[in-house]
Amino acid sequence: MKIIKLIRENRFILLLTAFVAVNIAVNIRINVFRYNNFDFGKFDLGNMSQMLWNTMHGNFMYLTDYFGTNLPRWAMSHVDPILLLFLPLFAVFQHPLTLVISQFVILILAAFLVYKIAYLRLGSKAASAMLGVAYLLYPALGYLNAWTGFHGVTAAVPFFFGAFYVFEKMYKEKNFSKKNLIIFWVLLIITMAGKEQLPLYVVMYSLFILFFRPLKEEGKKFYQTVTGKLALSMFAVATVWFITAFFIIIPAYSQYRVAGYNKFAREIGIAGDTTRDVSKPNYFLSRYDAFGESYTDVLVGMVMDHQKAIRIFFGGDRIDNLRKTFDPVLFLPLAYPQILLVAAPDFLINYLTSADGVGTAEITNHRISMIIPVLFISSIYAIGMLADTLGNFKKRRPRVIKGVQIFFGLAMVIAGIHTSYVFNNPVYLWIDQAVRKRVLAESDPDAVWKSKLKVGDVVKLPDLDNKDVECAEKIVGLIPDGASVTGPDYLGAHLSLRETYAIFPALYTSADYVIVDVFSRKILTILDVETSLVRDVTADIIKSKDYELLTGCGNLFVFKKVGVHEKTDLLPMQEKFSYTAKYAYDILFGTEIADFDYPKEATRGVAENFRLVFFKRESDSLNGFVMYMTFMNDKTGKLYEIANLPSFSLIQPADWDSDRYYVEDLNVNFPSFLEPGDYRVFVGMSNKVKTRNLYLGNILIK
Repeated sequence: MKIIKLIRENRFILLLTAFVAVNIAVNIRINVFRYNNFDFGKFDLGNMSQMLWNTMHGNFMYLTDYFGTNLPRWAMSHVDPILLLFLPLFAVFQHPLTLVISQFVILILAAFLVYKIAYLRLGSKAASAMLGVAYLLYPALGYLNAWTGFHGVTAAVPFFFGAFYVFEKMYKEKNFSKKNLIIFWVLLIITMAGKEQLPLYVVMYSLFILFFRPLKEEGKKFYQTVTGKLALSMFAVATVWFITAFFIIIPAYSQYRVAGYNKFAREIGIAGDTTRDVSKPNYFLSRYDAFGESYTDVLVGMVMDHQKAIRIFFGGDRIDNLRKTFDPVLFLPLAYPQILLVAAPDFLINYLTSADGVGTAEITNHRISMIIPVLFISSIYAIGMLADTLGNFKKRRPRVIKGVQIFFGLAMVIAGIHTSYVFNNPVYLWIDQAVRKRVLAESDPDAVWKSKLKVGDVVKLPDLDNKDVECAEKIVGLIPDGASVTGPDYLGAHLSLRETYAIFPALYTSADYVIVDVFSRKILTILDVETSLVRDVTADIIKSKDYELLTGCGNLFVFKKVGVHEKTDLLPMQEKFSYTAKYAYDILFGTEIADFDYPKEATRGVAENFRLVFFKRESDSLNGFVMYMTFMNDKTGKLYEIANLPSFSLIQPADWDSDRYYVEDLNVNFPSFLEPGDYRVFVGMSNKVKTRNLYLGNILIK
């Protein structure tokens, strides 16, 4: 009976606890899947893990930036030391997922703080529990927990909730004890450590306390009262912190970023002024270039040219982003603007970006993080205000107030469920959001495996995967601890526990290991340079006498720095006007295999030479096509794919002329993880729309 009574008395908090438990369980599954699927890259989870690893090894908050420079975090225009809070746990469990799981656990547990704040203001357990559930249903929170990895600004959310609760409790009970004030200040400081702009939240919060939480004390002016002194001290500390971070620390360390970029530009042979962002005191200033080039110009431009500011704030997809932000909370925060204004800094930062392609205002972006607690706190107080107002019109005031509170609490739960579906909240649609390996529906590898083939037969196999997860896992396992690496962004989280991991092509002449992804484009987007850059740099690595091809699979190739060694000067891709063709096997679009040669046996870990001779018979464009090899295990039907690196980096199919022969020598080093056995050999060409594969025969891999 006591247990039943206890359950009945705590049924609402137990309901919220159940939602919390389900959220944690689902997020563990989603994030483990996404990590194993290489959906978390160097930016940003890899950077966060690398900073903690470097801190543990004597380099305080160091990481490798876009351009291959090892520098402190502040040189990348971010000040978020809240990361250090997770260092003790990370030291015990040294894995990137330690950060991800720690973050979403404290974010989900913040639902209890929503409950506590709501109960403090409303006094209704039912309504408070509903608001806690609504918080867990908020679509943007789902994206933060399931998609965005780890960010300091996101980790700050529960600490802001906590600070608000502690103050409101002190204010309501008139108990500003030393212990309570210390707890309050600790929570505020941790919040401000979340990101460089978060001190502005504390500035806005201090104004809320000053104007809306005054305590009258006889004989004292407003700035001499407990709340007055607290608000003014908050304002002063937060302002000093903000100025220090934005106008002293970030500009002071920008020189390291600029020097690193100039070195990178010289290394890969591009103009040093290719990107204007790097030379600015803050790397992100160019996002607001419609208002000016410097801190002062941007701030003055936003104030003086308010019409432009309004146009940008509500332009493009910003209205849709605002709707997605406010729909789940029924626009209730607008009814309590005195708290909503605390989030003004991030609304301005996120919605006034004028640069193209920067989705800072989207609910899928981590930059919405600190807006969320403000939305829910202002919603709680808006509900309280509406309930009190409506209660004043009725004689049975307590019952009306309780009914209004429960009505809005239930309405927010329903809105949360509805918008989670409409806005594709990944926590509640995680099955649909699972990333699956892309295989063209028309291809049927099983049918090819079961069929009898003769040399020259053309079949349709899956095209070259642009992110082969199994291949990526094996490549990661080949890289020794402590080695410096340059590679694609999506390997950056898995290889983050080292001093140096750069995004290719940074450090391609000096890293211990160079991992080439033939589809890699991230650095090209950042620098706004030609896509041929990756091809040209890859050609340099192929020709380099310092690097040796270690292995390759799918779209990934691993080169190891072995020092100067013997390597032929003859390029592995040659154009010829004449050649004694042995065959005329047509693959696709007038492209033929005129000759081929490869060993009938190969040993894993030993490089073997494959020669393919292509003949471009017709003038049809091969723009966008990639040549690749497929090896099908005759016993299991399992496929092993590898891109043709010479035709990717030296003379691409798009540049082939008609009536010419193209001789490609492939240095194939079958990886140790490949299962030995008899394999069918195919040469393929694909542009992701058209794919064809030509059977060449078999090879025994030992």
